[in-house]
Amino acid sequence: MNETCFLNIDLDIESTVNIEPILKKWGNRVCVLRNEHLEGIYYGSFETNVNNRESIIEEYVKLIEVLSSRSREIWDNALKRDFDFGYQSGTTPSNFHSNINSVQLNKLAQVGGNLVITIYPASGT
Repeated sequence: MNETCFLNIDLDIESTVNIEPILKKWGNRVCVLRNEHLEGIYYGSFETNVNNRESIIEEYVKLIEVLSSRSREIWDNALKRDFDFGYQSGTTPSNFHSNINSVQLNKLAQVGGNLVITIYPASGT
């Protein structure tokens, strides 16, 4: 049986301005899943090096708060700033609840982020 569970939070950015200054500031505090420029849009997708939801949110907020004024301007003007909460679907339990409390939501909102939820299908079904 596969158990439904939280996986990770990816941060997805889309910008009309090069996001390299942000990447340079973050350095090895993030794992870069995507960094490309296509048809005038810069795409970035990242994961942190921490592994529980509250710590991941804290790390992302810290990363954004330490951006230089130029990098923060790129962040603030990005077309997309999505915090994508990933969950693995499973056959147990019969229902699954994942509480994202108001403090956590407020932290993401204060840095201009959007909340996205991705549910991956159960494997083998």
